[in-house]
Amino acid sequence: MEGTGRDLLLETLDDLRKDDLKRLKHKLRVTWLEEGYQAIPWGQLEKGDPMDVTDLLISHCGEQRQLAERLSRAGKERARERPACPYCQGLPAPHFVSQHREQLIQQVMAVDGILDSLCGSVLDLEQIQSIRAERSSMEKMRKLYELVPKWDNDCKDRLYQALKEKHRPLVEELEGI
Repeated sequence: MEGTGRDLLLETLDDLRKDDLKRLKHKLRVTWLEEGYQAIPWGQLEKGDPMDVTDLLISHCGEQRQLAERLSRAGKERARERPACPYCQGLPAPHFVSQHREQLIQQVMAVDGILDSLCGSVLDLEQIQSIRAERSSMEKMRKLYELVPKWDNDCKDRLYQALKEKHRPLVEELEGI
């Protein structure tokens, strides 16, 4: 996995649905106090978006790459061992689209076909034109990924389906099939 612990933590929190993020915030509040850590002010935590929650966690326990990697795998592996941080248990793994960002940027060639699949349901014409203006497939995919952090899981699922249709062998390889 590439990126800092902060990047991985933010990516994982970005992939949570609103109700899951809310549940995590409540769990953070209770577990944090039970484990003897300094309390995160509830007013800041309650109103925080994924970026705010990431910043709060890092300010209270520091940027730990190992912790972030564990958190990003927790939902997929349902870790049997106790994680380094009390908040890591039970969180879903990052969405396929987020988890395999680097590989997809480097290896996806049929970007225009993917954009066609996302037209209207995920991307508007202005976004598509902006992406298509890039010279290489890698630059197009990087431009597409600039939009991904703003997407909900439904949009990411649509991108995943488009990738599966246009690049099935790559998707299966990344999934370990």
